[in-house]
Amino acid sequence: MNRYLIHENNMKLTGRGTYDEDGIYWCALSGSGFEFHYKGTGLDIKLVGDKASEIPDNDENWTRYALYVDGERRIDGLLDSVTKTLTLEGDIDADIKLIKLSECAMSTLGIYPIICDGVITPIPDKPLKTEFIGDSITCGYGVDVSDPNVHFKTATEDFTKGYAYKTAKLLDADVRAFSISGWGIVSGYVDSPEREPLTQQLLPPYYTKLGFSYQRFDDRDGLEPQNINHDFSKYIPDLIVINLGTNDNSWCTGHEDRYEKYVSEYVKLLENVHKCNPSSKLLCVMGIMLDEICPYVEKAAEIFSKSSGFEQIYTMRFTPHDGSLGYGADWHPSPATHDKAAVALAAKIREIMK
Repeated sequence: MNRYLIHENNMKLTGRGTYDEDGIYWCALSGSGFEFHYKGTGLDIKLVGDKASEIPDNDENWTRYALYVDGERRIDGLLDSVTKTLTLEGDIDADIKLIKLSECAMSTLGIYPIICDGVITPIPDKPLKTEFIGDSITCGYGVDVSDPNVHFKTATEDFTKGYAYKTAKLLDADVRAFSISGWGIVSGYVDSPEREPLTQQLLPPYYTKLGFSYQRFDDRDGLEPQNINHDFSKYIPDLIVINLGTNDNSWCTGHEDRYEKYVSEYVKLLENVHKCNPSSKLLCVMGIMLDEICPYVEKAAEIFSKSSGFEQIYTMRFTPHDGSLGYGADWHPSPATHDKAAVALAAKIREIMK
């Protein structure tokens, strides 16, 4: 039997928010995982959960993952125990992909070295590399539910059914995402603008980290994604899409001074993203769920471009959903709405990338 570490020398590592600790490869953010080609007769992938997997009846937070064989989803599961082994049997000559479908805040996923009776080789990179920075829309929040009155569970969240993953697929591009549901630039989601801003849920301070999770990777202090720096040299996006403002709008609406604060903080985010990725084009988008805040996104992009001299920044407005294509959980976009957004965004990216 052969033993393969989850490592870039052995396979293609996908997604942001990954970390190797004592032979266990941890995946935090939506879309993280690996891809490789396998030729052999047996394959075992052993998963390990963080602290969330130890809590019985915690199905709101268990990590959701999927295993693909030649593009076909063979296993779709929740990590409802501390460890779980995924087994493929028989003669295999196929591309294998494991992807974390749910977001980082609720739980993370560890992967032990792969045990197999065969040979693993890496999948080549795509010619176009993209990154998405966003919130629940980018995570694919509630996309597996058709009732807007149903609330959040990781079991109904699927990054591969969201507009970001679908856009990358249309473009035949690699995709990585930094997204957390409910988070914003000046405030997380609040149910009334009369409330105080939810400043505990701001995404910009964590962009240089592996992510953010309410769970540790294991019992040791400090092994949370928010305490580990992200290595920007490992993956250099050709284009970064930023889709942040839906949650901010819940606090800003009706208050021009708050929108101006949003613009100011958005400019600071753009400065940081550009500093971390100086060769990447930037595309600021908004409007899948609402478009009230769109003019302020455009204003922030204009201010940043003028102050920095960086001209390769673009903006785009989506058409807000109106229910004609259905809703997901908590009035989030349906799969059909994500499809529509992906088509529009892919066309814009083709225009930008020539």
